[in-house]
Amino acid sequence: MSSKEAQSSAYEVGPYGSGYHGDAPVSTIQHGQSYIQRAGPLQLKGYRHIFDPWTTAKWAFPNFYRKPSLGYQKLGQHRHCDVFDREWAGDYDDRYISSWDGKVSKLVVQAVDDIYDNNTGSTHRRTFIRNVAPLYLRLANWPFNHVDYSKNGGKPTSDDYPLLCLKWFVTSCIISLVISSPSPAEIAPRNGGNYDPVPYQYIGYPKVARNVLEMDGSRGRAPHQPNPVAERILRPRYLCFLREQGEPAIIMDVEEWITQYKSERNLTYVFIAYTAEQFQSSEDLRVLHQIADAAARNAGVMAYWVGCSCMPDPDQLQEDVYRICDVIRGAQSLAIAVGRPPNDVRGISTADLMLQQWGRRIWTFPEVLLAPAGKEIKVYMRGSDLLNPILVAKNQFAAKVWKDDAHVARQLIDHYEGNLILSQLELVTLALECLHKRDTTQYLRGDHSYALMGLVRIRPKIDPTDTAFQAFARLSLANGSDQLLERLICVLPKDPHQPWHSMNDAYEAKLWDILPQDVGIAGVGEDDSIILDGCRAANVRWKSFTPVAYTRRASWKRIIAQYMLRMGGVVFLLAIILLLFPFTLVIGVILLIYSLILMGLSPWLLRMLYLGKFWEQQCWFFGFEGYMDVDTIERQIFGGRLGRMKWTTNASPLSRHHRNEHGECLGDDPTSDPAVAALVEKAKTAGPGEQRIFTLVDTGNMTATLFQAERPPVCFLMAGSEGGMKRIIGCSYDWTNATMYRETVLRLGTHFEDKMSRIGRVKIGFKRSQHPFGPLAQVGEATGQEMK
Repeated sequence: MSSKEAQSSAYEVGPYGSGYHGDAPVSTIQHGQSYIQRAGPLQLKGYRHIFDPWTTAKWAFPNFYRKPSLGYQKLGQHRHCDVFDREWAGDYDDRYISSWDGKVSKLVVQAVDDIYDNNTGSTHRRTFIRNVAPLYLRLANWPFNHVDYSKNGGKPTSDDYPLLCLKWFVTSCIISLVISSPSPAEIAPRNGGNYDPVPYQYIGYPKVARNVLEMDGSRGRAPHQPNPVAERILRPRYLCFLREQGEPAIIMDVEEWITQYKSERNLTYVFIAYTAEQFQSSEDLRVLHQIADAAARNAGVMAYWVGCSCMPDPDQLQEDVYRICDVIRGAQSLAIAVGRPPNDVRGISTADLMLQQWGRRIWTFPEVLLAPAGKEIKVYMRGSDLLNPILVAKNQFAAKVWKDDAHVARQLIDHYEGNLILSQLELVTLALECLHKRDTTQYLRGDHSYALMGLVRIRPKIDPTDTAFQAFARLSLANGSDQLLERLICVLPKDPHQPWHSMNDAYEAKLWDILPQDVGIAGVGEDDSIILDGCRAANVRWKSFTPVAYTRRASWKRIIAQYMLRMGGVVFLLAIILLLFPFTLVIGVILLIYSLILMGLSPWLLRMLYLGKFWEQQCWFFGFEGYMDVDTIERQIFGGRLGRMKWTTNASPLSRHHRNEHGECLGDDPTSDPAVAALVEKAKTAGPGEQRIFTLVDTGNMTATLFQAERPPVCFLMAGSEGGMKRIIGCSYDWTNATMYRETVLRLGTHFEDKMSRIGRVKIGFKRSQHPFGPLAQVGEATGQEMK
């Protein structure tokens, strides 16, 4: 069958949902059968691709490849220093770290025929998939390679037998000629049977380190302050002290007031919360002070704190803004002032609407959480009776005001009320989720993290150069936070454009379900990255499959089959010689018949010799772009459909499984789900920045996993465990800044954990930015050279 006849096509679900498959009812599709239909088993073109006009040849393996259709713009030369101190300089392009020699080499990705022949939207080189199985295994399985195992319960049909018999005869003759002294199909293991290592080491400076000795002294940072901590204030710097009824309050330095009146013990105040959306002009602020004055008198205290007047020192303004949380903690009570906004276009006319507008601001959120426990919150509405404020119970505030995230916010309120104590990890996770849903007029890029600082014990000093992620990372390092960052990097985003602070996991796991795997954060990178130490790592081989070493138990059937195969050709030659002499004619005839029987049985004997389960095999991560059924994958590596390779049950969001009649969980072809089949079809024309479909073949577990990623991950880092499985982070490598970027997160069984070697510090980024690109004909191929 020609390759064109084997081309695949995906069918979308029809208007009747799962009831239709193209034009055929779904009832014709067997359980677990792929929605990608083919006219028989997939037949890859393999080396026939070298005759394609777009195939290019080179000396190094893979010798044949196809150039990408797109190239990166040459914005400057970049330098890379590898683990052996060799320097490479050149244009930006897609590269990986070779596990063979440690160099950064051009990334070449093997792809299925549909993608190789339709090379649109790629910035990396592609090559075709090669069959690397031993010759004898391919010969033994060749008579069966036209049988479609998805039909007739996996057995040949009556239509298959004529061609099967013809191919069996041809195979028997070939095997008999070459099998007398065959080279062994087994090969020596590599790396002691372990996965290929990742020869990587990050040697740069972090922006913030856990240990002071690792800081860059030339940047002007004091060596004793790797992550400087801000001191808490015990009382406000300034307060508005009440005077006679009808007279405006006087703003005084608190220390001066204590010195003057010798009354430190009786210093109590009300915290006045408001939003600048509702109080902007000088008249608005005058009314705000009237409300604050009434609130303080109603509470029976001598002063109040309001942000517009109690932070008068310009030199201390930045520190004062981020210390408001300490002011709230020291207040006698909380009063909220609301009013109709000056530019009201949404009809905010009732107290509830005004209060909800106030609650949408980021800085008002911690004000409620940190308000004195057990006390009602008083809400003063502009223009209403100031002697009768609206009383809102703190534990009902979420349901009344924070309607969008009431269930999450209520947990935080209960925590600060002492009714439901959250762990540090739960507190930070839930608070970050709520804060990022709220509005703010950005003062610094790290404002959301600085607002979060008020809720935790230790607060790093404000750094105006921090990005939002760096501010959060410094906060996490300072507080421990139950290894929050180590867990966060193991999250697989539901949406590829999901921001770093979103903890929505594609596996529906919570952050506290993920346990860091003997790893720790050593520092925070200059860009939005972390430096992780202690990972286990394994390289992915993308350029081709390679023969796999394995161990099988000896059996008497295999021993007999081996001797019979080895002796077949010798016996046939001996029979021919004996037939030449009359006195040995009978013996020659007997041996000839015996040898002919052996010839006819040779494909079956050869399959018997190499069939059976592996007790141990070389661990490899093979990758290719696109989708192939698991039978085709096994043929390309092991020579035939031997039943050893299976789809994973739950290693990827695209994995599918079912319960059999014995209650066992068995993996299904992912494309048995029409939604996954549609993704496979869509990914064939994916461009830069879009999700592609890749398949990871793990010979350690003898499984195949279909997954989505923007770029092919060149290595996997084992950094956590969850649900009885290990989480491995698939990373692409940006050699220009020695950073691994998370592309996907898969789940791996624990029994091959020790087959991955540990590496030192790894700089990992959450999201890799897209380098500018253009048609290859315009920008040209990237060039570079080894410097030393």
